[in-house]
Amino acid sequence: MGTNPCNIHYLNFLTMFRKTFTNYLVLILAAMLLFSCGRDKKTEKAGLPDETSFIEVSIGGMTCTGCEQTIQASVSRIDGIKTVKASHIEGIALIEYVPALVDTIKIKDAISGSGYTVKKFTSTAQ
Repeated sequence: MGTNPCNIHYLNFLTMFRKTFTNYLVLILAAMLLFSCGRDKKTEKAGLPDETSFIEVSIGGMTCTGCEQTIQASVSRIDGIKTVKASHIEGIALIEYVPALVDTIKIKDAISGSGYTVKKFTSTAQ
């Protein structure tokens, strides 16, 4: 009697599955290593403290919540910005930032670039 064709297909399937599974496992491990190394390098590369400061920015031209969202979006795109909360009612934005990574000129440029006027900066303790 000859070999059962079902057994041959089953063995071929197992061999293919093992190779595919091994390839996927290698890809997943490589991706995990790549992403974890990227974070470590970013932190080491910066070599800067995570110490934050708070600043209150008086802003002209905000009239609605859409204005608040525009300012929050433009300022939060800057590296070193931790939080941004704008209020059109008070005409201010409270910003938490890392002074070693960003300065007030970059913050002013982001706000001005969005079409608003920066009236003054006030350091705050939070």
